[in-house]
Amino acid sequence: MDRQAKVTSVDALAALRSSLIIYLGSVGTSLDEVRDEVRRTRTWLQIDQRAHWAGLLKRLQKQLEQAEAELFTSRLSAMTNHSAARQMAVTRLRRKVRETEERAKVVKKWIRNYDSLVEPLLKKLDGMQHLITHSMPKAVSFLAQAERTLDDYARMAPEGEGSASSAKPQESNGETEVAGEEGSEA
Repeated sequence: MDRQAKVTSVDALAALRSSLIIYLGSVGTSLDEVRDEVRRTRTWLQIDQRAHWAGLLKRLQKQLEQAEAELFTSRLSAMTNHSAARQMAVTRLRRKVRETEERAKVVKKWIRNYDSLVEPLLKKLDGMQHLITHSMPKAVSFLAQAERTLDDYARMAPEGEGSASSAKPQESNGETEVAGEEGSEA
């Protein structure tokens, strides 16, 4: 039974190692981008959204106060035709103020809960980061070593095959035999 491996090419290992190196680079970049996006989202919520909804609420409340004052003035002056339009404007602004207050509450809730919702997911990324920075480089190193070992073996094999199968005379009991042949004629 032939106990030698027949290594013809290590190109597949080289291609795998190259692909793994490219993958590690892109995954590392992606993980960094995710962390940056988490930080940007936190800042967006805490600063931009809070300021946006607070400013909008303040503007709407001023508009509501002004509309209520105009409605009050129109009622006092007995302008009934303008009173209905002003009442609708006040009703519309009150609804907008309520909606804006609700949205501001939702943003405050998100700000309060953001870290508790996002941190468990970031912990999973930490595990992946550890895999990418510690374990996978060892895999790349292992593939490089395996590639070298198999390449050296592939270069050795033809020489070994040639010497093992060539007809070398051997002496046994005074007779010359060809290696690998049994029962040769004397």
